[in-house]
Amino acid sequence: MKAMKNTYIPNAFAETLREMIEEGDGSQKQLSAALGIPEPHLSEMKHGKRSCSAEYDLRLSRYYNTTEGFWLRLQNAYQLRLVKSEKGELIEKEVQPAA
Repeated sequence: MKAMKNTYIPNAFAETLREMIEEGDGSQKQLSAALGIPEPHLSEMKHGKRSCSAEYDLRLSRYYNTTEGFWLRLQNAYQLRLVKSEKGELIEKEVQPAA
């Protein structure tokens, strides 16, 4: 399997969070207070500049009534695609499957 060089990798975590925030009734500041997440952290997450932590996953899951781990799975899927794109070819060359 070849690496996907110079390919845009969508960040489903950031995109989903951004959509949920934009579709919500209140301001980002109000949401930040309701979640107990500092507003700069929330802004950085929705722009893909900050990863989701386990604590933030629980807070987002509780607020948006999603299953625990939903937000982390989106984050992890993005990170896996990104690393595969950047280092997948190298890893395939360096690591041989167990016999």
